[in-house]
Amino acid sequence: MWIEELPSGKYKYVERYEDPLTGKSKRVSVIKANKTRQTQKEASYILNNKIATKIREIKSKPKEIKFIDLYDEWFNRYKKQVAESTYMSTNNLMKAVKADIGEDTLISRIDSRLINEILDKYLYDKDLSNKYVAIIKTKINLVLKYALRKDYITVNPMDKVQVDYKKEFKTVKIKDKYLEDTEYESIISFTMAHNERYGLLFQWLYLTGMRPGEATALLKTDVDIENATANINGTLLYRERKITDVAKSNRTKTAAGMRVIDLSNKTMEIYQRLIELNHNGEFLFQTNRGTPILITAINTYLRAHRDQMGIPKEKSLSSHIFRHTHISKLAEIGTPMYVIQDRVGHEDSKLTQQIYLHVTQGMREKLQSDLELL
Repeated sequence: MWIEELPSGKYKYVERYEDPLTGKSKRVSVIKANKTRQTQKEASYILNNKIATKIREIKSKPKEIKFIDLYDEWFNRYKKQVAESTYMSTNNLMKAVKADIGEDTLISRIDSRLINEILDKYLYDKDLSNKYVAIIKTKINLVLKYALRKDYITVNPMDKVQVDYKKEFKTVKIKDKYLEDTEYESIISFTMAHNERYGLLFQWLYLTGMRPGEATALLKTDVDIENATANINGTLLYRERKITDVAKSNRTKTAAGMRVIDLSNKTMEIYQRLIELNHNGEFLFQTNRGTPILITAINTYLRAHRDQMGIPKEKSLSSHIFRHTHISKLAEIGTPMYVIQDRVGHEDSKLTQQIYLHVTQGMREKLQSDLELL
């Protein structure tokens, strides 16, 4: 502390401190009538209190930042935590949220009312499903938790958000999650006659239980011909990429997805046919132009030809249905649940368990009727 004499005859007591945010030196002062020892003690006490108050205010005051800037900051970190397919889908999903919150809205001004209004809009105006809106809610919460951790806000408004989800009366039957034998045969018969490459892929998914992204990412070298195994070690990265830039990731959807599975004789025959069709290129599943087959393309194909294949509208027809069908067939032949989960790369799956229990229950009911024939 030092003392400066003023023209008025009074004295200014001055103390210097370091701003905790900028690291720069700042000053506080107080004016007294004299510079006696007692006055100096009083001035020192006042100045120290002023400094403590200013530092406390700086540390407790949230930093002002726009939501859109906060999102970019969070997203750059999020990209390092998850697979490319995850952060790409998240970014697409959050485009509408950023627009609805507004590019100039400060994070400190966002409250539970605003978030509730946005989620209600998605549910009732845009008629999005409960499940999809729940995913959006989770992603918003991740961003706001990051803001809380970075001291941009002192309270997470998501804590008070209560979503008024729609009453959904549609009952999804487990049997609509997988194909019956006649349905599978109809799909394969139609596809092999119109697009052999797609037909071979569908059969591969059915015979291996692989996720579509895992199968389309397979390189020819991932198949061990001598031991009849496939090394599943990545997924196909194609979102917002040119077809020439499509690449393979170095990890699967989950840690359990990194696995080696046995291939049947039928599967190995499909492999040999694919090699005949695709002389060039490193991917096993390719179009007739030599580019990797995309999941979006095969899903569009299935939807476009559903009626011609004779598949009921209530059936959940996508490339994923072949994986579920594989699970149902393994359950049907009595494969233990833990063996199925290991093969398909599931640490835990409610749907896998539901399919397994549904099929095995049907087998028990058939056994009961068969016992009456004894």
